Amino acid sequence: MTMHGMRGLSVFISDVRNCQNKDQERLRIDKELGNVRNRFKNEKGLTPYEKKKYVWKMLYIYMLGYDVDFGHMKAVSLISAPKYPEKQVGYIVTSCLLNENHDFLRLAINTVRNDIIGRNETFQCLALTMVGNIGGREFAESLAPDVQKLLLSSSCRPLVRKKAALCLLRLYRKNPDIVNVDGWADRMAQLLDERDLGVLTSSMSLLVALVSNNHEAYWSCLPKCVKILERLARNQDVPQEYTYYGIPSPWLQVKTMRVLQYFPTIEDPYTRRTLFEVLQRILMGTDVVKNVNKNNASHAVLFEALALVMHLDAEKEMMSQCVALLGKFIAVREPNIRYLGLENMTRMLMVTDVQEIIKRHQAQIITSLKDPDVSIRRRALDLLYGMCDVTNAKDIVEELLQYLSSADFTMREELSLKAAILAEKFAPDLSWYVDVILQLIDKAGDFISDDIWFRVVQFVTNNDDLQTYAAAKVKEYLDKPAVHETMVKVSAYILGEYSHLLARRPGCSPKEIFSLLHEKLPTVSTTTIPILLSAYAKILMHIHPPDQELQSQIWAIFF
Repeated sequence: MTMHGMRGLSVFISDVRNCQNKDQERLRIDKELGNVRNRFKNEKGLTPYEKKKYVWKMLYIYMLGYDVDFGHMKAVSLISAPKYPEKQVGYIVTSCLLNENHDFLRLAINTVRNDIIGRNETFQCLALTMVGNIGGREFAESLAPDVQKLLLSSSCRPLVRKKAALCLLRLYRKNPDIVNVDGWADRMAQLLDERDLGVLTSSMSLLVALVSNNHEAYWSCLPKCVKILERLARNQDVPQEYTYYGIPSPWLQVKTMRVLQYFPTIEDPYTRRTLFEVLQRILMGTDVVKNVNKNNASHAVLFEALALVMHLDAEKEMMSQCVALLGKFIAVREPNIRYLGLENMTRMLMVTDVQEIIKRHQAQIITSLKDPDVSIRRRALDLLYGMCDVTNAKDIVEELLQYLSSADFTMREELSLKAAILAEKFAPDLSWYVDVILQLIDKAGDFISDDIWFRVVQFVTNNDDLQTYAAAKVKEYLDKPAVHETMVKVSAYILGEYSHLLARRPGCSPKEIFSLLHEKLPTVSTTTIPILLSAYAKILMHIHPPDQELQSQIWAIFF
């Protein structure tokens, strides 16, 4: 590297590292900054070696958080140096010190352009790397056409063209309104015929950005993307340096499948058939192995293939195969694969005709609720919520209730809400719905919003057959030694309205109901007290003939 052998720089870095505190560091930095300023004032006396050394020092000081504005111009001026060592330092330090809006960058535009359009490939790479790192509107206006020519040039080496593609990608992402890509469909199709996988991978990254903005213009690229996938899947003409743990260029495979997901459908029957054969090969050829790196690469390709299968709305047989594969992955030991398996299975719920197949894995998904990893538990909860219907609602909600007692506090609110929604949506009967909500309040009262208990009260009020059952159930919960305040609210409302329906049952006389409610009064907040007082008045109204003793007790509370 350029810094190798710079003894003064090494000594300075060592001095800074040996400082005992921040004040010592600041004194050492200030001393060095003063020295650098003095040397830059007499720039004519500086050798190229010294210029590089002082600019490297400025970069190190900047990385420590100190201001080096006075040296920005010196870093930019090194870009114009005729020799590689100084020019390299200029490009690297400028990329780190300056952002796209800095005025000094305007001074370097002509030099950067000359390096890009010049014949020195090393200088071209330095310039393209800096432009790609900084981006910027002025760079896009001045340099984008030259970068495009470089990318399409047949006389340039693949290394330069690869950097040109990534540079153009950055300029386009930052300034899509300035970088002119009209009529680029044919040029991109031409680039997709490239045999060098480095240029092809960079060009595919550029194509992802282009089709994400306007896929209609790039239909001609679609069959070529399928051919690239086929070439990689068959491992045809793939150099060893682009084979990662036996997988042919997984990065290019992922990018290519991502491009295909921007097209709504594939009309040509031959292209569609070829693509599905490739996807089938990927689905069949992926398995969990011990090598972590190979696992990561193969599953990155696999999960992108699954996303493409879902996007293309493949035949039911292939969808079933995808679900079976995901079912296998959610049972493996590797947590990353389990997470992705659950996430992709959740996405597959949006596809018709696979819900029943997913239900076969319900037991394993429920097991994932108890996983040590909270992110996996969340994905399992989302999946159970999405796959729930009339046929399995009772089992899923009961599992959620059972899990609620041991769930993390961070998950309890979401868990309670989802259980309440499922219970209301798929309740086989209303008494079961009441049971579920009361259990939720009992187990996780702090996480139950008012809307949830409002709904259960609404259901009870609107269903005469439910009123006696609900009154009896809340009375059972009130008999417990510890009762959550939300349970007191629900019980007070329901018993105030319907406790008279229990009057003939043992322990349910108006006096006993009043005593049960009134003993909670000292423990509740001011928002609950009005509900209790209202319940007292309603109990009194329902007594025929009036009970004078109870009436006196209640009136004493009010007056």
